[in-house]
Amino acid sequence: MANEVAVIERGHAQVMSLEQVERVANAMARSAAFGVKDPHTALILCLLAQDEGRSAVAAARDYHVINGTPTKKADAMLRDFLASGGRVEWHHLTDEVADATFSHPAGGSVRIVWDEQRVEQAQLKNPMHTKFPRQMKRSRCVSEGVRTVYPGATSGLYVPEEVADFADAPAAPPAPQPKRAADLKPSPRSTTPETWAEEQLDRIADAQTAEELDAWEAGAAKAMAKLCKAHPELHGEVSAALAARRETLAAGAAEGAGE
Repeated sequence: MANEVAVIERGHAQVMSLEQVERVANAMARSAAFGVKDPHTALILCLLAQDEGRSAVAAARDYHVINGTPTKKADAMLRDFLASGGRVEWHHLTDEVADATFSHPAGGSVRIVWDEQRVEQAQLKNPMHTKFPRQMKRSRCVSEGVRTVYPGATSGLYVPEEVADFADAPAAPPAPQPKRAADLKPSPRSTTPETWAEEQLDRIADAQTAEELDAWEAGAAKAMAKLCKAHPELHGEVSAALAARRETLAAGAAEGAGE
């Protein structure tokens, strides 16, 4: 049984051997279905689907690859969220705004709003925001809402629209020149995942505006994708901290507007 994939049973999909999964992945890559052209990427998506108790074919239905980064479609996130006991109440869903309250017994309730102001603040330049504004805002709203109250439904991934926006995000400003002797010490050549995650937690906690969080998220997208694959528990911790900080800043902004 050395060639068999060990999977925690979460659904009714039959567990396939690694050889069988590889055949499915190669077929998926040859067909270039759903944006997957690389067999290695297709294999990762198939294994991810099987790990969640789904058939390998579900990888093509629920996941997508954007700029080499695996993503989970917003519809799949929302479906898994609702299947796990979550609830969504849509207040507004138009080209101008996606406004919904997400609730889950394990994670509480949060209201997420994505409107033109947030798109501008996040400096999202993807032309799809102009062509399909309602769908893009809806995907962002679903991803943030689900990730906040029940991150397990995201599978540790972002939606395709978010990853596409990461690629179009403006480059981070250059680091300031060191002013103290201590700043002149060279950084270590390698950083452990644990140390990197701790640094990101500090940066998230120091953020004072939603724009700063958006800039951090865009700059850390690739590193977070790698962290998700190698250390999902650290990825979950950083993602949870990001969602919590967003909620705190949003609550503070709401209180300030009401005064």
